[in-house]
Amino acid sequence: MPDEKMKYPLLEFEYDKKLYEELLTLNPHPEFMDRVSTVTEDYEHDDFGSLPGDEKNALGHAAGVLWKIQKYGTSFSDEESKTIRTRKRSRTKKPDLLLFVNDLENDFHNYCACIKHGLGNKADLCALTEALLCYGCEDTVWEEVTEWHTAVSENKNFAKSTFLPNFDRLYIRQADRFLFLELNTEEALKFYGLATMLWDHEPDAKETNSDDHFVSFTRQYELYSRILKGASYPYGTSSQPSAFFQLYNRIIHSGISSSSLSEKLSTFVLSIQEIMESPSSRSLHRARLALLMFIVITKKHFIPELARLYDDPDRERWEVAIMEKSRLLEDTGYSILSHYAAHMTWKSGTRYFDSYLRLAKAAYLSELLSDELNAEGDAAEIAYYTSAEVFSYMLPEKCTKEEGKEGRLGKLTVMHLSYMNDPNEGKTLQKAIYGPSYGALQKGRKPLDVPFVFVKCFSPRIDYLPMWEMYGDHARGCCLVIDWETSKWMEEEAEPVLYHVCYLRKQGNSYVVLNEDNEKLSRSCRAINSQLQELHNVAEEIAEQDRRYLDDVLGKVLYLFKDSSYSYEQELRVIYQTKDNILHTDGDRPWLFVQTPFPLQLDEVILGPKFPDVSTRVPYLQEQLDLMCEKTGTEKPRITLSEIDYR
Repeated sequence: MPDEKMKYPLLEFEYDKKLYEELLTLNPHPEFMDRVSTVTEDYEHDDFGSLPGDEKNALGHAAGVLWKIQKYGTSFSDEESKTIRTRKRSRTKKPDLLLFVNDLENDFHNYCACIKHGLGNKADLCALTEALLCYGCEDTVWEEVTEWHTAVSENKNFAKSTFLPNFDRLYIRQADRFLFLELNTEEALKFYGLATMLWDHEPDAKETNSDDHFVSFTRQYELYSRILKGASYPYGTSSQPSAFFQLYNRIIHSGISSSSLSEKLSTFVLSIQEIMESPSSRSLHRARLALLMFIVITKKHFIPELARLYDDPDRERWEVAIMEKSRLLEDTGYSILSHYAAHMTWKSGTRYFDSYLRLAKAAYLSELLSDELNAEGDAAEIAYYTSAEVFSYMLPEKCTKEEGKEGRLGKLTVMHLSYMNDPNEGKTLQKAIYGPSYGALQKGRKPLDVPFVFVKCFSPRIDYLPMWEMYGDHARGCCLVIDWETSKWMEEEAEPVLYHVCYLRKQGNSYVVLNEDNEKLSRSCRAINSQLQELHNVAEEIAEQDRRYLDDVLGKVLYLFKDSSYSYEQELRVIYQTKDNILHTDGDRPWLFVQTPFPLQLDEVILGPKFPDVSTRVPYLQEQLDLMCEKTGTEKPRITLSEIDYR
């Protein structure tokens, strides 16, 4: 291995994709094209697939379509390939290509129908499937195979044919194309997953490899899935060629110093480059692992590397590498940088590149601020004040199977940001970083688009009068004392993260973080002030039309700052930014919410100083809590009455 150190190892890593394209090539010209008679007329009829001759018509028509496609050229440009894959009409001089591909997909479905009725030939089905993959019809193939597998699993009559689409080697090759040629791990995993499916008629083939269609791939697939979730490489290795496994494990663990990280990243990248430079069918497993580990590391450490590049006068030479590597941020909290990098490809110019790096620098500062405000392990018990009615929605009587709400048992609802009582939610940090120019940004028609942000607020102040009055239904509600660490540990959940809220005090035209406003952040105030100043400097340089992107890269941290007038709360928060798994309250004007992924471990339920009818309501509450804990596997909490004397 060369004795050198890379300046920007994640950007500098590259391999020759053409070598993998040659190794993983797909055949666009199935053998049956030269054997069958082409069919040019409409051949479909009612109950197609069950009559002899249907299979010849479907295959013959597919052959005719393939001849037409090849007449227009089998080598599409990148833009044409993208057009076919996304099903958008081409702007090229070949408008019929999409129509031909749609016809080919229809023939594929028809031939599958024939196979399910025992008509047709399995080898021809495999060849036709490969042709579809060659022409960008991956979604069609994946959907057909998964639906077919479901039908076989449910023992449906039409799916009992011994001809099954268990073309594992083909699926693995397509998955490898996604991985090595596009760095698309989501699509790669989908096709690796197809290769792990067990079909009724070949339970032993996975182990014996008696048929070329079958491979034993389950163990590899499970390992790839674990790696992509950020898990350590689980097997011990000692040989020199496998040294990158140990390097990967060290890099993904937190706590590594920045200087040591840079050195290890450089060594890791150099080691996997050696593996990637000589692809072969026998070494693909190792190459997959190397590339998957690189992708995981890049998603975790790419933003800090871009932040370092921000201050490099020679940064423009990395523009092409940035546009490619930024695609790996697509499914992270910084997907906007992936979109902006794609934006740069057709709007070239120094302004766009500089703006991209400024946004990346802001994303890095956002990460630093999030780390400073992370409250995991810093709050043994936290309090959630609410009304008795809201509390009842996590109890068994309101979480019944009949109403489809059994999944809500013992969990907290996390409401949409719009329903919170502070009108400046998300705006306090904007005022701090934009300074006097913030007011000018608010002129004109007020945009009504709202972010999909959900917030749940807690406090370290247990049985505290101001909190009872503000959030505990004017002291008639409950204070739930939550063992947060145990709640997350029971389900081994990384998300959601518990954060401290930071309180900003306005001094002149600027905002500062003071120790007296932030009891739990006294050691972090200096660092937070420094990071906020850097963020202000970056924001000043970002063009006005790009400031909406800045809000996107700041993400959760926008909602972790409040005005110092709220400092008495010393608030803690969890924040979800998601469009997935959104639920609605009942009623004519439903509100949006999500739920914690785990039931809460309650240590204590404190009834408010003005809780009504305590003596008659406690037995019911005790019965509901006992039942809830029995069903969720949590410890039973104490029920107590507030010691505050309040009228």
